[in-house]
Amino acid sequence: MLKNLSVIAFVGFVLSWAAPTVAAADPINLGARRALFVDDFLIAHQTGLETRLQAPVPRETVMVFDAPWEGSGSDFQRLIRVGDTIRMYYMATKLTSTDGKKIGGSGTYACVVESKDGVHWTRPDLGLFEFQGSKHNNIIWAEPKLDNFTPFMDTNPACPPDERFKAMSAGGAHVLYGLKSADGLHWSKISEQPLITAGKFDTQNNAFWDASRQQYWCYVRGFHDPSGQSTEDLKHGIRDIRVATSPDFRHWSIPVILKYTGAPEEALYTNQVEPYYRAPDLFVGFPTRYVDRVFSTAAMAALPDPVHRQHRMSFSPRYGTVVTDGQFMTSRDGYTFKRWDETFLPPGPERSNNWVYGDGYQSLGLIETPAADPSAAPELSFYADEGHWKEGTSLRRYTLRVDGFVSLHARQQPGELLTPQLIFTGHTLSLNFATTAAGSIRVEVQDQAGQPLPGYSLAECDELFGDTLNRTVTWGNRSNLSALAGKSIRLRIILREADLYSLKFEPAS
Repeated sequence: MLKNLSVIAFVGFVLSWAAPTVAAADPINLGARRALFVDDFLIAHQTGLETRLQAPVPRETVMVFDAPWEGSGSDFQRLIRVGDTIRMYYMATKLTSTDGKKIGGSGTYACVVESKDGVHWTRPDLGLFEFQGSKHNNIIWAEPKLDNFTPFMDTNPACPPDERFKAMSAGGAHVLYGLKSADGLHWSKISEQPLITAGKFDTQNNAFWDASRQQYWCYVRGFHDPSGQSTEDLKHGIRDIRVATSPDFRHWSIPVILKYTGAPEEALYTNQVEPYYRAPDLFVGFPTRYVDRVFSTAAMAALPDPVHRQHRMSFSPRYGTVVTDGQFMTSRDGYTFKRWDETFLPPGPERSNNWVYGDGYQSLGLIETPAADPSAAPELSFYADEGHWKEGTSLRRYTLRVDGFVSLHARQQPGELLTPQLIFTGHTLSLNFATTAAGSIRVEVQDQAGQPLPGYSLAECDELFGDTLNRTVTWGNRSNLSALAGKSIRLRIILREADLYSLKFEPAS
């Protein structure tokens, strides 16, 4: 009976649908690239659909920063997969003592831990730098005035072997140095001269090679006034994110402030921007939003551990009034971002150590890890700090569906999507989607005039339902689209009780 009702609803929707008028434009040359529904890139027309920001799932605590050289300010994690090992680079430092009455500690160090599964981590005994008379530690970089250190694996084919790994390292707030390494463990400076000097670098400064655009990018921080002009007034200036580019990692453009389409002015701290590994032309970012709340004795007293908050406010009022959370944004040119007005990683229910300046600091880099059930699809793992300001700061793992940042969602009433004209290469069309038990997805391939192509109409499409990262679309059990490759087409997609995350034209297997 449910199946019959579903068919009746679907047929009724098809019969009532009239093709929308879509302005002609040059076709999007999609090729074999994966397309995520994080913006309107593949949406020429839609009805009855919602765009939904997805929520990461909190998992286990994977680390406690309790080594003698670590402490209450250990943060700025960076994930890199090297062979079958996941490396997590991070900064080890102290902010305040456990009671909040003492500020600072014994220095700032760049460290690394390793894992095979993203859950269990070990500190390698590297013997590279001395701490309190011993080299038995996992420190990989230390120098006077070190504030932060953010490495990446350089995939530029022209990269020399001794620079396979590179890093941006801030020696104080106003100079950003470049570092190099053959193995990601033994580092040296590229030059004693800083690479970038225009910015405020006491944050996580993030560089990478972009194969799509054949250049290096570096995302840093700055301050601007209400008119949008750069300012050195750090008390009244607004924290922003800026980007510089380079053809060779030596010579950098002056960083420019990012633009946001339709997003309000907000103070942003870390940025966590990088190409998404399954769709490298798309940049994803996870900035930390910095919110200085107006001081209220009653409000602050109601938050976790008000005594510690009052103690650290004696060093600076903002150490108690500022709270932070994690946001999500995407870009297709590296300069203009769609920033969601919903929070991606909120502080969450009040616990003993949250609702502080330091919540929502997300790790840089997304790593595929196995699901708890070995028969299920892999997930994306990332990490976020907990318990800033106190000794024993910890790190929690979060998971997210692969491609699952945003979905096009349809409720019980069917919704419809029409893409712009596309040119693709490939053999089949695959979708990353999830439906309810009664939900479904059907796809129609249209010509330039919006007419269904014979054999690929909506009525001929085999119903898709389930929850999968990769399902091939078929029409009467036929999936071969190679005859249409290189031609301008459109896709019409009907969803009912479903979420659509991405699509891709796949090559022949």
